[in-house]
Amino acid sequence: MTGIPGTVIGRPGGSLVDAGWAKNAAVADIGRAGEQRTAAVLNDLARLPSGPTVLHDLRIPIPGFTANIDHVVVAGSRVTIIDSKVWRHGIYWTAAGRTRRGLEKIDFADKKTLPTAQAALRRHLDSRMTRDTVFGPNILAVWPAGDGALLTFAYRPQDAVVVHGRTLRRRLPRLTGAAPADPVIVQILSQLVNGTDA
Repeated sequence: MTGIPGTVIGRPGGSLVDAGWAKNAAVADIGRAGEQRTAAVLNDLARLPSGPTVLHDLRIPIPGFTANIDHVVVAGSRVTIIDSKVWRHGIYWTAAGRTRRGLEKIDFADKKTLPTAQAALRRHLDSRMTRDTVFGPNILAVWPAGDGALLTFAYRPQDAVVVHGRTLRRRLPRLTGAAPADPVIVQILSQLVNGTDA
């Protein structure tokens, strides 16, 4: 099987344009900026000679499920899901399955969207392919909002690797792989990209 050389499909932050579910327009704008920062790093990876394929803003294939997948990297038959976040400065830490920023409990940091999205994509691909797909570790790319320090070394989300935005470029190739993508996987996943007619 010959892979597809690096390609970028979709628009980062597309689901945050006119996002009525967001707390307010400023929150949606901050989230969109975080997705675009992550996308810039991912798109550079895709532009490498024989790089992977990057998809932005995918629907999670679960009827009625409203959350989206911010980014997916397909390197060979390996699929990696990446969620982008922009968080206020502080020390994020997890103990007994609960995350806090300082002493404040932070419920949004313990959401199970990434493992849910991975399970749904696995079922979706398995129902359409005869060969196995390998899923890399889910990645949570966290960018700081403002100038304060954002420390995530003690933050332990379930089923994800936390990568601070400033180290994303260096760590990404090892976490996602950098090989040309399996064209069948790309064809199936591209139908989930928001804004496509599939």
